[in-house]
Amino acid sequence: MAMKFDSGFEILRFSDVRYEELTVEIQYKGEAILQINKDKGLSSLEIDILVDFVQSDFHPKFMLNEFLFVINEAKKILIGNT
Repeated sequence: MAMKFDSGFEILRFSDVRYEELTVEIQYKGEAILQINKDKGLSSLEIDILVDFVQSDFHPKFMLNEFLFVINEAKKILIGNT
């Protein structure tokens, strides 16, 4: 499942072998920037910021409101509200 937004963000729902529970990945303009997992429960969601892009020419810069909106949409996926 993928949710794309006009802002350039995309949310991908998947299972990552590093985590026991469901994980979502947030991409910006096609580059993965972070993952959110619920291995420690719904009240302790963890964000794993992916720093692989630091070495490349990719320098994400976006509006805070758009980023917070996408984070909240990703949280809804993990909680099961979408």
